[in-house]
Amino acid sequence: MAVRKLDPEGARRFAHFSQAVLVEVPGPTLYVAGQGDVTGDFEIQARKAWTQIEVLLNEAGMTLTDVVKVTGYVVDRNYVSAYRAVFLEVMGEVRPASTLVICDLVHPAMLVEIEIVATKN
Repeated sequence: MAVRKLDPEGARRFAHFSQAVLVEVPGPTLYVAGQGDVTGDFEIQARKAWTQIEVLLNEAGMTLTDVVKVTGYVVDRNYVSAYRAVFLEVMGEVRPASTLVICDLVHPAMLVEIEIVATKN
């Protein structure tokens, strides 16, 4: 399966994610619902979400390198730098397409929720 990261000149570029990810050949695709937790501080909750995502990826025979899209939801703009720090530590050089949304979450104790799409490379 061919997966190509698109970061052309002329598009605003960011070091920690790709502007677009083109999946050129259909293959197994995993859509993971928002993962999170309601205990601990922001960093604990973010790490728990990524741990749960990795469990689901493993169940599908995939790893973090198969992730092509991440959507993160945080409840306060003040958590953006912490979100990015955990994201960069977990994802390393994978650089999937990524969106971060500041919003309310369904449970009042939930500070972060993360969903992903992965496709087998």
